[in-house]
Amino acid sequence: MVVENDGCFTTSSPPTTAWFLSGSPKNDGLCLDSLLKIAHAEVPSTPPSKWTTAMSQLTTGSVMWSHAMPSGHYKSFVKNLVNSVSEIFDNLPKDYYRDTWLPCGQLLSSFRPARVDPLAYREALASADRDGGALETFRPGPGGFLSSVVYDRFATRTGRLTVATGPNILTLKKEYRKVLKSNFSGGKIISLDFGALEARIILSEACRIADKNDLYEQISTTLFSGSVDRNAIKTAVISELYGSSRGALGARLGISGKKLDSFAEAVQSYFGTSALRKRLKDEFVASGRIKNRFGRPLVLDDPQDHLFVNTYAQSTGVDVSLLGFKKILDTLGTDGIRPLFVLHDALILDVRPDRLRDVAATTSVEVRTFSSPFPVKYEEVSSSCVQSSFDELV
Repeated sequence: MVVENDGCFTTSSPPTTAWFLSGSPKNDGLCLDSLLKIAHAEVPSTPPSKWTTAMSQLTTGSVMWSHAMPSGHYKSFVKNLVNSVSEIFDNLPKDYYRDTWLPCGQLLSSFRPARVDPLAYREALASADRDGGALETFRPGPGGFLSSVVYDRFATRTGRLTVATGPNILTLKKEYRKVLKSNFSGGKIISLDFGALEARIILSEACRIADKNDLYEQISTTLFSGSVDRNAIKTAVISELYGSSRGALGARLGISGKKLDSFAEAVQSYFGTSALRKRLKDEFVASGRIKNRFGRPLVLDDPQDHLFVNTYAQSTGVDVSLLGFKKILDTLGTDGIRPLFVLHDALILDVRPDRLRDVAATTSVEVRTFSSPFPVKYEEVSSSCVQSSFDELV
């Protein structure tokens, strides 16, 4: 059924420009279900419970409601659904969906099955201690291959990814990533990683350039002429972004009094977090929510001061990393490069030997709305697959 401004009609060939409401959020196409979830909006997309409960006793499959419900009740349900969508459609974040959500979804849909070395897996399994079961999700199947990962983009309030099905790369301990082996002879598993991503995002909001590989060394040089250790700078930045108290910061750094105040205030002023926090709080008071840099609506159930900046930075960071990785892959192409996973701020690739130099040459990426590029770090995770019997594993 296609709904337009002047009515509705049924067709077997809906317009390509139509938004689809099917009851199942998707990563591709104009998915109205996803758009509604992004906006934290709800419409009555299923019939009243008395009908769904009754039909659940008869079948677990899909139901043709136009036949299962009395005509009058069905027409009332459809009319209510159409009216509910029409009332809110103009205010939904369609630009965010097209410009950001959709290309990020295309990246997430492009991941290929990773391959696991059975000997390395068996060794890791024997030494595993309280890994939360993540390693078990990497048990190799036929030919050593895993299923492709599927991410949930709605499980957290900021859009930070979780794994819905497949190997749980997000909770796998770093030392166990060595079980991944290249499917190319002589190939390598490579990660490209954004460094200090959320800190760079907040600095950009303060109109400061943060394009050096070592951001904390850059800040130490700029603010303190290099006299303050980068680790102290990093601790102060993390404290500022994630809401630790000044006393806790002083305890970690071993300083107090005026020295602590002067140091913390210098970092806070450099990042401009007070101005950003005020802007976000004003936005929240006016609309009941805030938006990340790209326009994704964000709900704060507990609007504490430190959560405004943290929520904004984390949600914007999700979109920056996915947009950046999408751009990197579009530039590199997929000849000899198999995208496997996103690990928050890192992209994990299976790379053929002759393409390693191209991947290593990717040292930064530009992301729209930001004036300076984001540095990315190249790191080898593991190398080509050991040719051993996959039948040894049960």
